[in-house]
Amino acid sequence: MELRSQVADPDAMEKALLEGDSRWELVQRIVVSEGFQRASQLRSILRYTSKLAILRPNETPGEFEIACNVLGRREDFNPANDNIVRAQFSHLRRKLDHYFRTEGKAEPIVLTIPKGSYSPVFTPHQARTDSQALADPSTNEPLEPASESAGPSSDRMKGRQPKWRNWRFGVLIGLNSTFILLIIMYLLLHYSSRSKEQLAQGTNPFVQFLSRSEGDVTIVEPDTSLVMIEDIAGTNIPLSDYVSKDFPQRQLAMTKDPALQKVISSLNGYRTTSANEGMIALDFFETLKQAGVHATIRYARDLHVKDLNEGNTVLIGGPNSDPWVTLFNDRINFRHVDNIAEQKGYFENLHPAPGEQVRYNNIYSDQSVGYVDIALTQNLSLSGYVLLINGADMQANEAAARFLLHGRLPAEISSLLNRKDVRYFELFLRSKHIVGEADSTFELVTSRIK
Repeated sequence: MELRSQVADPDAMEKALLEGDSRWELVQRIVVSEGFQRASQLRSILRYTSKLAILRPNETPGEFEIACNVLGRREDFNPANDNIVRAQFSHLRRKLDHYFRTEGKAEPIVLTIPKGSYSPVFTPHQARTDSQALADPSTNEPLEPASESAGPSSDRMKGRQPKWRNWRFGVLIGLNSTFILLIIMYLLLHYSSRSKEQLAQGTNPFVQFLSRSEGDVTIVEPDTSLVMIEDIAGTNIPLSDYVSKDFPQRQLAMTKDPALQKVISSLNGYRTTSANEGMIALDFFETLKQAGVHATIRYARDLHVKDLNEGNTVLIGGPNSDPWVTLFNDRINFRHVDNIAEQKGYFENLHPAPGEQVRYNNIYSDQSVGYVDIALTQNLSLSGYVLLINGADMQANEAAARFLLHGRLPAEISSLLNRKDVRYFELFLRSKHIVGEADSTFELVTSRIK
């Protein structure tokens, strides 16, 4: 008789080992619960880490493993620059806490993910202790996992020079830690001096709308280094190049001057955003926190297309500083064109209504006239929302955000935000400001409402 060796199917073996396991059955109930319906990434994370905890309890997954195997990150993923895993586990803890306080309050087993770990722990319900709780009893805030690497670089807070290229490369590259610290201190002082009074005035319709929407909010800061690389290369950089593993090799090939090639390589290592747009992110974060909305701040270069499929996202900046906004070009009417070769910036009105212009030109002078488009649309999976703040410059972006969060919205927009079937709106605004200073007063040029 001929004996043939048979190789068992690993998936079938795993399925057999998990079948009938009360811990795995608990996981299956959690992932189909109401709170996880629109959280596909959290479901995938929970299944992946729970399976490891059950089948290989001596192995503890790390950030890199989870990012690459579950969240689709590339092999060059760096936890120091991308906090996606830490942010998602923060969301997961909140979801689990909600589940065991509502649908799962009668579960015989409780699943927790202890602080500083990415491995689930299963304990009998009655044996659960305060130290295993999903929320910190002193603050009632969800526990955050400890980072496995250094925190995000403070280079993010470096400023962008004024529009149309009045910057010096040496100044950017020579920024030291003292200057960065001063910028951070300025952001915090500026915010604290204005936002507390504004928050005390009450929550406006837009913030109320986000607080009612399903899912958390990701606030994406623009990439100022990208703007400067585009300036040197003399061309706009599409999203396909931006997310490419070999970026910015094509731009280096287009630049013949060795000194400028060196500058491009140096800029690619920086994660910078302007002080104005840094304040936007902080303002959104603190305002949403006051309204009970969980938000995280991300950098444009650390975003992934999957992040635009879940929850709600705020994209700050136009296509020259955040190419992710181009994914929504087919949904907006006013498109910002930043023609680097001709050094012109303007907004195209794709479908002009009677009395509207086909093109709105930005004017850069001591007293600039800038336009900004605020657009709300659905995310890529139509399960949440994406807010686009696309201004002529960083001052316009900041002022537009302040208008949206703390200003008096048009009556038709406020009324729209009270409906449950919101799909889209656009506000096209015009502002005048002195270069370097934001102006919170706007003229509403026109709008689009659906």
